[in-house]
Amino acid sequence: MNHVQKQKLLWRSRRSILELDLYFNRFIESGLFDKLTSEELMLYKDILTYEDQYLLSLFSRNIVTDNKEIQSLINKIILI
Repeated sequence: MNHVQKQKLLWRSRRSILELDLYFNRFIESGLFDKLTSEELMLYKDILTYEDQYLLSLFSRNIVTDNKEIQSLINKIILI
């Protein structure tokens, strides 16, 4: 993924719900976003397509996804 594509992901990480912004901002500012593998970046891109309420439920651990790779990335995001 090139620099412009990564910047687009960072822009799309801005959400309409403050709690989600806080999760994403901590993850990005911690430097972990920059350390994601190509595969993880594609998963991150997929996560950004989720609706805010669904994401909030995932991040709040009210629900868990069946996709182990996505759940692993969500855990990285929320455990910062």
